Amino acid sequence: MESPYYQEDVVAYRSLSNIKGLEWRHLKNKCENLRLELACSRYRELIMSSNVGRMVANIEILMIFHVIMVLSLVQNLALVLLIPYFVVMFFTPFIMLGSMDDDAKTTTNLVISWVMALLITLMDILSDLLAALYIGSVYPIVPCYDHIVLVCVYMALPIAFIKGYGVYILGFSVSIIYIGYVLWMQYLNDQISAALLCSYAIYILFLNLIFSYFIMIREYQLRRAILSQYQLLYQNIVYQTVMKKENALLESILPRRMIRTLLEEIDNRMEDQDDDITPRKASTRKLFLEPYPEVSILVADMVNFTHLTTTLEAPQLVEILHDLFVNFDLAAKRNRAMRIKFLGDAYNCVAGIPNYFPAHASCCVDQALEMIRITQEISNQRELDINLRIGVHSGEVFAGIIGHTKWQFDIWSKDVDITNRLETSGMPGLVHVSQRTLSMLDEHYVFKEGTEAAKNDPILQHANIRTYLVSSRLPDPVESGELDTEFSNASVASARSSYGGVYEDIQIRAQRELRREVEHMVVGRSFFKFKRNKPVKKNRELMLNPRAHFFLGVFRSWKREWGFQNTPDLMIKYSMLWAFFVGLAIMCINWIGTTKFSNLLVMLGILFLLLILCFLAGYKKLSLQRKSLSPMSRPSCFLSRWLLRASERIEDSLFVRVPLAFVVLLLLYLMSSLTVFTCDIAKLEMKIITAHLNEQRAFPDCLEPWSVTYCVILVLSLLFVIMGCPFLLKLIMGFVIVGLHLGTVHFYYGFAFERSETTDLGLKADYAHTWYVLAFFIVLVLRERHLNYMKKVSYLMRIYYEEAHQQTQDKLRSIKIIMANILPSHVAEVYKVRRPNDKLYYENFSKVAVMFASIENFNADTASLRILHEIICCFDDLLVNYQSRYKIEKIKVMDWTYMAACGLEVDHYTDFAIDIPVAQPDTETEGKRRSSVLTVHFGSTEDDEMSGDAVSQPFAQAEDVSVLVMTEFALDLLRIMYDIRYNFEFSEYDSFSEGSLKIGISHGPVMAGVVGSSKPHYDIWGHTVNMASRMTSTGLLDNIQVTRHTAKVLRQFNIRCNYRAHTEVKGVGKVPTYLVAIDQNMAFHDHDQQSMSAKSFKSTLTDTLSFTPNVDAQKSSTSEEQEEEQEQEQDQEQEQDDGGEEEEELEEESELERQKGGILITGDLY
Repeated sequence: MESPYYQEDVVAYRSLSNIKGLEWRHLKNKCENLRLELACSRYRELIMSSNVGRMVANIEILMIFHVIMVLSLVQNLALVLLIPYFVVMFFTPFIMLGSMDDDAKTTTNLVISWVMALLITLMDILSDLLAALYIGSVYPIVPCYDHIVLVCVYMALPIAFIKGYGVYILGFSVSIIYIGYVLWMQYLNDQISAALLCSYAIYILFLNLIFSYFIMIREYQLRRAILSQYQLLYQNIVYQTVMKKENALLESILPRRMIRTLLEEIDNRMEDQDDDITPRKASTRKLFLEPYPEVSILVADMVNFTHLTTTLEAPQLVEILHDLFVNFDLAAKRNRAMRIKFLGDAYNCVAGIPNYFPAHASCCVDQALEMIRITQEISNQRELDINLRIGVHSGEVFAGIIGHTKWQFDIWSKDVDITNRLETSGMPGLVHVSQRTLSMLDEHYVFKEGTEAAKNDPILQHANIRTYLVSSRLPDPVESGELDTEFSNASVASARSSYGGVYEDIQIRAQRELRREVEHMVVGRSFFKFKRNKPVKKNRELMLNPRAHFFLGVFRSWKREWGFQNTPDLMIKYSMLWAFFVGLAIMCINWIGTTKFSNLLVMLGILFLLLILCFLAGYKKLSLQRKSLSPMSRPSCFLSRWLLRASERIEDSLFVRVPLAFVVLLLLYLMSSLTVFTCDIAKLEMKIITAHLNEQRAFPDCLEPWSVTYCVILVLSLLFVIMGCPFLLKLIMGFVIVGLHLGTVHFYYGFAFERSETTDLGLKADYAHTWYVLAFFIVLVLRERHLNYMKKVSYLMRIYYEEAHQQTQDKLRSIKIIMANILPSHVAEVYKVRRPNDKLYYENFSKVAVMFASIENFNADTASLRILHEIICCFDDLLVNYQSRYKIEKIKVMDWTYMAACGLEVDHYTDFAIDIPVAQPDTETEGKRRSSVLTVHFGSTEDDEMSGDAVSQPFAQAEDVSVLVMTEFALDLLRIMYDIRYNFEFSEYDSFSEGSLKIGISHGPVMAGVVGSSKPHYDIWGHTVNMASRMTSTGLLDNIQVTRHTAKVLRQFNIRCNYRAHTEVKGVGKVPTYLVAIDQNMAFHDHDQQSMSAKSFKSTLTDTLSFTPNVDAQKSSTSEEQEEEQEQEQDQEQEQDDGGEEEEELEEESELERQKGGILITGDLY
């Protein structure tokens, strides 16, 4: 199942630059796959409505300038010439008004587009035609606004934004009308020239093609904007959902004030990491601890839980615990109690945290009674024998978290110790309370004297604690009776969906949000305000106004402007292709005309150079047609690599792209004006004068003025399709080309241009050329300014979204760190993508090494808690060195005991708990990887007899390496304690001089799982965990005590384990225990007997461990024989002490469990 955290950035330049097909088609497919076509259509409609106002303004401006020009330059003007212009000026706003309405239908927009295009076309044709008929002069054969009409058709009219081929039909229809008009005028004037007609047809055809490509560019920009907005909305919804859920999870586990403090501390740490600041020293670690002087504490332990672990499989066990703890949490919420932690089958909570309230004792006892009732009901429903033993005491506590990884909210104080003794000495099904707690209760509780065990308990006697047993609460008439109904609804199935299943509707929500967001997306400045059907927010376009210069169109911040201009241009390759086509059109126009052969050769050379530049710009796209490119699959050929690099530089670098565009445009202008520069002026003027004297039209053999102007218009039209150049530079390029051409028209070859055809009767031809070019350039500048404005607003909004996105990522990163400190990282990732119908999370592991390290000789005061925090932080720092293949996973800290496990086999991942990336294993190591997380049937946990060095397996197994790693970790813990104690790290605290460690290790099969819904808790269970806990409680200070089975494995790795004795273990009886031999230098003693398995396994260990263990064998000695004799004597004594019948029953039970594949556990969990 794909994680919802990841959403492909389909509009990223790197992503789009490596696709094989056309970029706009790729984005179209993405929009269709994500069902965003409705949003695209709506955005297209908004842009269309906005463009209507701009088009009306542009037409009005052109008509006004045209009337002023005619009135100023034409002598003896016939007013009939101005009638078509005033008609267009008057009717254009009324015709286009229908497209400004949001409810305008497609048919209406099509009709308006056709009417408007034909109106401007007829105005252009009829203005001079009517004047010629009125005056009786020669018909003009050159249209004035053919190029402007095509610009309106493809860029401004509503038909340009409607899907289908209507825009192309309209464009070619207008083109045919103009070509027919030119042919008719030539016929009426008896001056038919096939060359001029073909040149004009080529010019009109290529204008259609260039403006058609602009539609593709606009569609590319539109879909890119929609997809960008969708992705940002999608990520925003994901992050908001995740933060809401994870914050709710944190607030259910930690007090809100502590959450804020933790987040602030994590933010500071992340800033230090980002700024490469050295981490803080241990002496400056912050202790997250708060005193609560008046609370009530509840400690509950499950009776007969050990029997469940022997008879139930992992899924059933996790489901029962989950069902119990979920209902306990719901009851705690009702009773204003806060669950503190799970300890296997134990449940601890406190009333009075984080806010004090007087009835905390009553709420805590009510919670205890309800927990007993819940347990009995579930026990009856599942036909199991489960009960609770609960102790409640009131007093003061210190609450907070210890260490800096795998945090768990916990409480410490002497009153907590007293509560634990109350639970231990209590009775199942009753609440064992202290006299202080009882004094805070009202008269609604039924109680009796406490147990004899409590009276004889030395800790309770020393604290002078008198105890009572509360059995029930008398009916309260105020109660609503909602508790029973609420419990009945708290099933496992309903609780499973509390944390997972929040992502299924994210895509639908993002699509719905996008439809609303489209209404506020940038569409450019509107010249006419029109009322929309729905209320809109403040237009985001206004956000750009104070940040950019109005006339220059640049950001006031040059840093921001540079970031905008340096954005890669993925369309430059297509722009270069169109530049080549324009060059081809210019050569065709000149070839059809009167161009010299030498000029054609020069044009052919320039065209070949353009082809090379076009090939260079598009080489990457051509390479992608053969195979996909990646940093690891670059071409092997040097030339191919150079061409690919050049192609990428053209796309990415502004300093390459802009000079290239300048060179291409100047080369094209040179091609368009080459006939002018090579024509013999004197000969041309003489021919024109002679034709004028004979009242004939001169057809020059070296120059056709309007063909030159048409070619210049084609060059200027490329400014529409070159998207990656800054607006000001494009404006400068346009001014240079227009200036050069007007200089040619008015100064260099003014005589020839003056005597060419005109567009308006009475207007000099050179002014007609000038207005023809200037009108196009004005429309071009206005259009480019609008596009530049839209791109800048989109860029600015993307910056704002990315900043917010980065802030959200930083927030999510801190929450992810806290989550990883509550659950193991791989479990936390699983829970983030869980579905409502997922099963409970559980795992079975065949061989895991479990360690308990208990810090002894401490008191629960503030000074000792400070020391405990520093010690646990040192232990946590050590985890950094154990993040390789055999990873040490910190499980939890219980009071003064540190619990860890090795062998919880998961794929490698970044552990955000310590925020250190783990390197991926190489292929060879990965090939040796163990089969992990398999559901297995466990065999009996009864140890085989071990006599001396006789081991059951001649070679160390791969699974056994976890035992070695865990033992190394335990030794490092002893080294840390040694350094702290003997280097006087905490010399200001007198109590620390006696602090020591007791460590116990056991290995074997374990069960792991997550229980709880709103408060998920990861834990491990099984006989292995049981034995590791007993190895610690029965161990010796500053020693590592292990079981017989673990000692076998360590001896295979050449680590000496000295037999200690048969130690009494609660719930199991006497079992042989061993102490890992450690010398004065805090290093392992070598085992005396040479181990072939250690030698054969040496290479594997050095590859997978972060350290190199000592596996060199030593010579044998006689000490091993003495140890073997001691073990045999102890075994014989133990066999004599145990009853024969009990031993036979135990053996039969063990054999039965071995056949069933179950676990035989006869002790408590912890």
